[in-house]
This record gives sequence, C-alpha cells and structure tokens, in this order.
Amino acid sequence: MEEKLLDEWQERLGLQDWLITLRYNCKFEDLELDNCCGETNWEDTIKTATIKIVGEEEHGNDRIQAYDFEQILVHELLHIKFGLISFTQQDYNGMVVSELRHQLIDDLARALVMAKRGETKRKLNSIRVKDNSKKDESSKK
Repeated sequence: MEEKLLDEWQERLGLQDWLITLRYNCKFEDLELDNCCGETNWEDTIKTATIKIVGEEEHGNDRIQAYDFEQILVHELLHIKFGLISFTQQDYNGMVVSELRHQLIDDLARALVMAKRGETKRKLNSIRVKDNSKKDESSKK
C-alpha cells in the first residue's frame, strides 16, 4: 500500500523523474529531527531522495492530530518540490521563512489529501488526555 501511495503522489506532484526511497514504520530514534513524524533528505541535482516515516504504533494516539500516513507522505514529497526554492537560515528572516514554508507545506499536504478523499473538514484526534495537575494541587491544601 505504501509504495502504491508513493507512486500515486509522485505522479500527482510531477516527481516521476525522481528516484525516491521510502522507509516507513520507522522509530522516532531513526529520524534526525526531533518531534517529527517524517523527514526527507534529497539531492536535487541528481533527483534522489529518501523519505522516512514513523509507524502508526510509534506515533501513538495521544497527539492532537491523528496519524495519517498518506498526509505525512504528501508533506514529505512537498518538501522535495519546495526544496528547489533555497534560502539561508543563518538569520532571523531565514528562520521565519523556514517556519512559514513548513506551515505552507503542511497546509497543502492536508488539503490535497482531503480533496482526494472528498473531505471538507479537518479531523483532529478526538482522544483527550485528562489533566490531573489541578486535582493534585487541591489535595495538597
């Protein structure tokens, strides 16, 4: 299933001429970035990339946004598309541009996957984590 989704989205995004290796069901420790569900390393001059995506079990269900392999995959593929627009993160403006680009990529990935599925509303994880800190404070009084 994962490879079929990669083939489908490579074609949809015009990345058929890229050689992309997909590693899925990764552990968080397999990724170089902290607190991410996926990461991509690419070389645009020779059009090669490696995408790593954590597994659903590793992701867990206590996050605000539920696990969605397809959305994570599209997000990572969009990094390749947007990677052609380079900039430096050496200064404040570069860091702001980096953060804005990442938000844009995430918004586009979500919108594209929702459009494919015929969905119109964003779904967040409905699992709530109870905050017991107030109860602990009142029992100390």
